[in-house]
Amino acid sequence: MARPRRGAARGADGARGGAAARRGGRARGGAALEGRALSAAGAGWTLALDTATPATVAAAIAPDGATAARAAVPGPGERPGHTRLLLPLAGEALSATGGGLDRVGRLVVGLGPGTFTGIRVGVATGRALALAVGAGAVGVPTPAALAHAAQAAGGPAADAPVLVVQDARRRELFLTLVRPGDDPRALTPWTVPQDEVAAAVAALAVRPAAAVGDGAVLRADALAAAGVAVPDDPAWHHVDGLALARAAASIPAADAADVLPVYVRGADAIPTALRR
Repeated sequence: MARPRRGAARGADGARGGAAARRGGRARGGAALEGRALSAAGAGWTLALDTATPATVAAAIAPDGATAARAAVPGPGERPGHTRLLLPLAGEALSATGGGLDRVGRLVVGLGPGTFTGIRVGVATGRALALAVGAGAVGVPTPAALAHAAQAAGGPAADAPVLVVQDARRRELFLTLVRPGDDPRALTPWTVPQDEVAAAVAALAVRPAAAVGDGAVLRADALAAAGVAVPDDPAWHHVDGLALARAAASIPAADAADVLPVYVRGADAIPTALRR
């Protein structure tokens, strides 16, 4: 069964903290002001959802700046629990900030790339909730959340280019190069074979300061040999719901029908033995 993420994590103010901080709480200082600005943009609570990766992620930002995040990560050999866990986690995050689904004014959805089933669960749920409660909807590629966290102050690529590397299965990786200030909507993930990641890094016009994502962990040795650091802390390699919401802060809300998944490649059938 998927379990809540534990261990070191980013708290409401962006600082590293323990599991309690990861689960959320009231933001302080600048983070509180940022939270109020995000919520004001949606005239209510901001709710962020992502299921493109194996983790099921939800986060809430209240109009007064309070924040809460919830995430469930499958254990070894376990399958993701997106369908079963996403709405309960969203409800917990909203409740922790004094809100509920009926008070959501802005819905932020991670669009992928990632697993086909996972992307569909998150996008369909986000669109349905936005329609049900009359909230504005914002779609943002999932790598934007990983990059936003890594490029923040104290991150492994603070104010520097970062390479988001996701495990795409089929012995491939999704790569996304994110420069500081890039518009999340303009990000262009692409695929490379796992054993060609060093060559892909060498071909980049800009050398990233770090690589984050589950694919970076998978190919850490090859990335390090190519001169790209891979953080040891697992928290940098998981999607953070609050980072997702903040990455989308400058994007105007739109109709739910405009929130479309980012698949990158087709869903062709292949032998099971070749999926890893």
